[in-house]
Amino acid sequence: MHSSRFLSLLPATLALTAFTAGLVAAGPYDEEIAASQEEIATSQEEIAASHTKIASLKDELVVIDERIAAAKAVLATGDGELLLLPVQLELLADDFVDIVFSRNEPATLRHKMAIDSYVRNNDRLNAVLNQSSQMTQQALEDARNRLLYDSVIELALSRLEVVDARLRLAADKIDGMKGTIAEAEDRHRESVEKLEAERAAIPAVEAQIIEVRGEIKNFEERIEDLEEEIERFEKMSIMTKWTGMQGTDVGRPVLAVKIDNVTRAHPQSGINQADVVYEELVEAGISRLIAVFQSTGAPVVGPVRSARTSDPPLLRGFDRPLFAYSGANRGTQEIVDASPLVDVGHDAEPSHFWRSTSRRAPHNLFTSTDQLWASHSERTSVPPEPFSFRFEGQAPHESAKPAAGVFIDFGRTEVDYEWNGSGWQRTHNGEPHLDDQGVRVAPSNMVVMFTEYGISSADSRSPEAITSGSGQAWVFTDGHIVLGEWRRTNPDLPARLTIEGDPIHLTPGHTWVALAPPDSATWR
Repeated sequence: MHSSRFLSLLPATLALTAFTAGLVAAGPYDEEIAASQEEIATSQEEIAASHTKIASLKDELVVIDERIAAAKAVLATGDGELLLLPVQLELLADDFVDIVFSRNEPATLRHKMAIDSYVRNNDRLNAVLNQSSQMTQQALEDARNRLLYDSVIELALSRLEVVDARLRLAADKIDGMKGTIAEAEDRHRESVEKLEAERAAIPAVEAQIIEVRGEIKNFEERIEDLEEEIERFEKMSIMTKWTGMQGTDVGRPVLAVKIDNVTRAHPQSGINQADVVYEELVEAGISRLIAVFQSTGAPVVGPVRSARTSDPPLLRGFDRPLFAYSGANRGTQEIVDASPLVDVGHDAEPSHFWRSTSRRAPHNLFTSTDQLWASHSERTSVPPEPFSFRFEGQAPHESAKPAAGVFIDFGRTEVDYEWNGSGWQRTHNGEPHLDDQGVRVAPSNMVVMFTEYGISSADSRSPEAITSGSGQAWVFTDGHIVLGEWRRTNPDLPARLTIEGDPIHLTPGHTWVALAPPDSATWR
């Protein structure tokens, strides 16, 4: 991501976010989406600040490069000077040597004259030397000869003084040149040290840039995660709470219909349209179904059978659900009447039920979800859902294990669920479980809630499921099993499926729940 492009887009992005947030209608996950958007905005601000910091660090590198270039220029000048100064010193030394040799000339003049006269036997020179010697020995009696001698001596001394002055000047120049060389060497050393210090500062600045770029990458990855989370919440906002499938929740109450489940009652109607189907143990080791409708309905549901005392405690967590059943004994009816359930059974609303002439009683009573909902159209809120669902692409819980199926033994009713790649196809007492349309029961999820059973206060022969508290739960979803628990501490809310306190998310679709007695199931 380029900083200039990002910084230019940031105000527009934030403004667009605020604008669109004002246009979108309130949804169930608006708070979560808003929190994620706020965190994205904060991360974007951090990224912008990081890009600014990187720009500042790059400017610092430019300054360091400039100082390095200046130090190199000084070094280049110093290197040239250090190359030239020794040559100049050598020339001064040569000059000094020449001067030293030139000093010997006046001092040795007399000796040379004598040697030359002696060697050559020059009468003229010998005469001069003899005369000079005589002048010295006779105390310079003749003034003319004395002046000649003095002039020779004076000339020699004068020349010596000139030579000595030149020697002193040459020595001073040599000393000065040595000082200049020392100063140049000091400047060179300082320039080298400065250059090394500037170069040593570069890795630290570059490391800071790498660190800040890493922070930017982390922020960008976090933004991607948040955007995915927002997308998930947005999808969940248009998913029905009760099935997790795409669609809009319908504001209406839960409708629970008690359905016969003995073999003579098959095939049943509406069981494949129910959002959730509970299977509970009743007397004599047989089971009954409770088909729970909310997001979708069915034109025909049945055969409808009688209520049990297990039903009101199980269903009361769905916010005054409509309860359709064929009838009940006195004790059970009293419990139903005392519960928050809204009675829409055959005795309460007989006009919404009919008997099929193609079946024998008591396996021939049917009803319609649309008719029952129509009689309670004033109920427009969405009741609490019993499950949470995974969003598209989300894997099952990390503890999930591959599973092929599960067998449950209620006594005289034996059921089996087998994973077929898209659902858990059900077998009832050894036969494929089909509805009245010939469609096999194969819910997206199958949950075994291991449930303790007591004795019904309305009928000592009838078991009563204890659905408050907690217990072991096997959750079969997407070809896997999650070994968790069900927990229900508030009787006015549905039980929750969890593992180590975290919710277990199901595959979007329909769910069947077996309230199985302990040790009655085996999975494979």
